Amino acid sequence: MNKRKALLPFLSLLLILSGCSGKETSSPLQESPKSKDIPTSVTKDPVTIKMYHKGGTISDEEFKNYFVEPVAKKYPNITLELVRDSVKGNSPEELLTSGNFPDLIYTSNPSIPIYQDLDIIEDLNPLIKKNGFDLSRFQDTGLEMMKGYDSKILVGLPLTMNMAAMIYNKDIFDKFGVPYPKDMMSWDDAIALAKKMTVVDNGTSYIGIDPWRVEAVGSQMTLPIVDPKTNKATINIEGWGHVLNLFKQVTDMPGYVNNGKFDYDFFKDNLAMAPMWATDLVGKLTDPTISKLKNWELVSIPYVKGYEGKGRNVDTHMLMMAKVSKHKDEAFAVMQEVLSDEVQMKMAKAGRISPLKDESFKKNYLQSNASFIGKNIAALFKLTPTQLPAHSKYENQVRIIIRGAKQKLAVDRKDINTILRELQEEADKWIESHP
Repeated sequence: MNKRKALLPFLSLLLILSGCSGKETSSPLQESPKSKDIPTSVTKDPVTIKMYHKGGTISDEEFKNYFVEPVAKKYPNITLELVRDSVKGNSPEELLTSGNFPDLIYTSNPSIPIYQDLDIIEDLNPLIKKNGFDLSRFQDTGLEMMKGYDSKILVGLPLTMNMAAMIYNKDIFDKFGVPYPKDMMSWDDAIALAKKMTVVDNGTSYIGIDPWRVEAVGSQMTLPIVDPKTNKATINIEGWGHVLNLFKQVTDMPGYVNNGKFDYDFFKDNLAMAPMWATDLVGKLTDPTISKLKNWELVSIPYVKGYEGKGRNVDTHMLMMAKVSKHKDEAFAVMQEVLSDEVQMKMAKAGRISPLKDESFKKNYLQSNASFIGKNIAALFKLTPTQLPAHSKYENQVRIIIRGAKQKLAVDRKDINTILRELQEEADKWIESHP
């Protein structure tokens, strides 16, 4: 009897330490005790980690909320600094030459070739293995995109994803008695609606739709940009001709081109429909100095017929590490922290789409953003992102050349075959002059 009494305090202590209550279950987003432990490889001495920003978007407030504050909470000895490429003297080449290139790189995937050409990207695989970092938490889409740039190394980790939706102005639809667009419409359906609203009414010009950039629509068909085997552009093909035909239907609408103008701003012009990236939508619709429009709604971006359910190419804002960093363990610790469930949930609620696969991030997306209450947020997730075409270091410039097709259609009034031939020649000449 005395032995049993003596065991009771010990058993109670075990229950307390094990967290057993019989009522609570662990949430998949709860941090394990191990994740709170600071790796022994991370110094306790004061250290400054610099992050370079070129490509993608990140405001000073976001840097503070998602990087500085959470990192300081766990690593009070680590100071973070943001280095923007927009400051004179901060080009990647200048920083590398001066020996001041930052430890981390915040960018979007189209900018990866810039850092590949400079041979400055650190392979993250050894640090991931060293720290037991769990890659299975990520959606396959983002990681597969990274592998497409270099199959031998892991060039970076996705921090946020970017999806697109189409915003529309209900007031313009109501004015002309046109039914609202719906989720899962084709570009042909959207253009048919737009034709009814591209008019001049009492001296005011109205534009039904601006499809934005040629290469963005082409990405929904995963059209090739450059053949990496031949280093020749792949513009003069049937697929790009199909895309230009869609744009021609828009630019041929009477009144669409006005005094040479053929690109329109949803928040400044009388534009009924506009496909936009989520980052742009969130940024503009939550900035009172930009958006005074209230009667708006979202639908999924139109798909190209024959490619039902296909969205734009996968687009991520990502983190990479520079080979020249002298504080790689500390820099990776920063990456781990901003990719923690806690920080990712904070970002998701504010309007950043998480690259992590747990559905709770999607369910909580934009929940703390009052501008989107009651809106069709699900429209952003209706279409499936397409994978990037075969990678080439010339692809960014060729995309810009393809973008010029809209000018040739709208203002120069050239036929599609001529445009395809001219763009192909222009791209090939540029590639040849930049070996």
